[in-house]
This record gives sequence, C-alpha cells and structure tokens, in this order.
Amino acid sequence: MRIEAIATRRVRWPIASNGPARGRLERQAIIVAIRCAGGATGLGEAAPLPGLSLESIEDCERELAAVAPGTLPRAAAARFAVETALRVARAQAGERVWAEPRALACAAVVDDAADARVTTARTLKIKVGAAPFDDDLARVERIAHAAPRAWLRLDANGLWPRDEVRGRLRALAARALPIEFVEEPCPNAHELVEDGLAVPIALDESLARIAPDDLARALRSPQLAALVLKPTVLGGFSRCLELADAARAHGIAPITSHALEGRIGMAACVELARMIGADVDVGLEAAYR
Repeated sequence: MRIEAIATRRVRWPIASNGPARGRLERQAIIVAIRCAGGATGLGEAAPLPGLSLESIEDCERELAAVAPGTLPRAAAARFAVETALRVARAQAGERVWAEPRALACAAVVDDAADARVTTARTLKIKVGAAPFDDDLARVERIAHAAPRAWLRLDANGLWPRDEVRGRLRALAARALPIEFVEEPCPNAHELVEDGLAVPIALDESLARIAPDDLARALRSPQLAALVLKPTVLGGFSRCLELADAARAHGIAPITSHALEGRIGMAACVELARMIGADVDVGLEAAYR
C-alpha cells in the first residue's frame, strides 16, 4: 500500500515517576497520520525513549519529513510509527493484518513488598541496580516473601559492574528465589552467556546495538532465557517478529514490552504481542491500566 500523504504533530504528556517510569516525569511523541492510495488512512506514534533509543525525537521529525514514497524511515521509533499507520490503513481497506483478539497475561512492575501484596500477577518485574546490591537483594527477598507464588524478573538496565555480575548472580541463586532471569545485568551482557551463569539473563535494550553474529552466538546459549522486544526501540513490527522467530527457534522466550509510549504506540505493542503469540507473560501492564 502506497502512502500518498503524511502529516505529523508533536505531543507531550506528564507521567507518574514510578514502576517502569521511575525517574521520568514526562514523555513526548510524534503522532503520524498517513493517507494512502484509495483513501485509507492510519495513525502511528514515534516516541523514542531518551537514554534507551538510538535516535532523538528531532531525528524522527527530520526523517518523517523527508521519507520517500515506498520507503520506511531508518530511525527505529519513526519506522514503528509508519509501520503502525500502514497496518491501520491496510485494515481499513479490508486486509486481515491483526491477530485474533485475546487477553494477554502481563508481568507487573513492583517496587516493594507492598506493591507485591496487592497484585494478582503471576510474574513480577523488579528494577534493580540503582541502589547498593545488598539493599536490592534484601528488597527482592521481601518481594518474594510477599508474593510467594509469583515468578520474578529482575531488570538491572546495564547498571551492574561487569566484574561483579557473576558474583551477584550466584548470590541470587543462593537465596533459592524464583527468578526467571536478570535483564541486561551490565553493558554487553550477551558476552556473559558463553560461560555458565548461576541465573539466566535476558537481552533488552542492547538488541538495538548488538551485531548479528554476536546475537546468533547468544541465541545458541542455554544461559539466555529471553529477548525483550520493544518495537519503538527495535524498529517496529517487522524487526520484532523477526527476533521473535529467532528466539523461538532456540527455545528462548520472546517477550513483548513497551517504551512508555502513549495510547497509539501502546495499542500497537499489544497487537504485536498478540501476533507473536508466545505463551509467556508480557511486559505490557501499563496498557491495561
């Protein structure tokens, strides 16, 4: 389907600085509207996440203003926006582009034991790395005791010192906590999977930077438990579906997540999760609030 016209508008909104948005007070995005041959229209959202995305919102604006007919932007968030808008337009024109609607089981992001006590989620995600490790470890233990039937996913966002990662994973394993994996324990975390680890790891934001050969080696390792797929960061539906197929081929969980997008981007993340269809709790709790 060929795009005949494209329009953009930048928006911003405040967000609550807790859970996955800890340390952030607002988000901004570019709403992308397209009109295609035949009159079908669609909306998408480009919301690069500062500190995580490789491009800025200004990069997205420039690329969206200059995108040539029949092509997609290079910037990941802008590409996701145009892919979303095109899928909406195709659906409007009568094509079947979405998966069957179904409920998604979502992991809940919790900060402390009080959060854990009130959630009914079977999987809890805990941000670690900003505090001393002993404090984080004690907090993780309190959360585990408050929700004894839940599985735990820890997300260090690359903040652990590389030379301490293996020792920290051993300390976690020694507590016999129900930890599925630790996301991005340190920079270049994919290099860790070549040796034995006491707790498996997952790759998230580094997927936007990792070389294809390095990713292929990591996918072959039993130490890699999951790929966390954020379409705004990785470049949209096509790239995430490609990564999901590669993960499943190696027995690794593809977990759809978000980058604190607005309603349009979040709805697209939900549709992506349904298309991937893996039987795993996804990181889209914010979409259901």
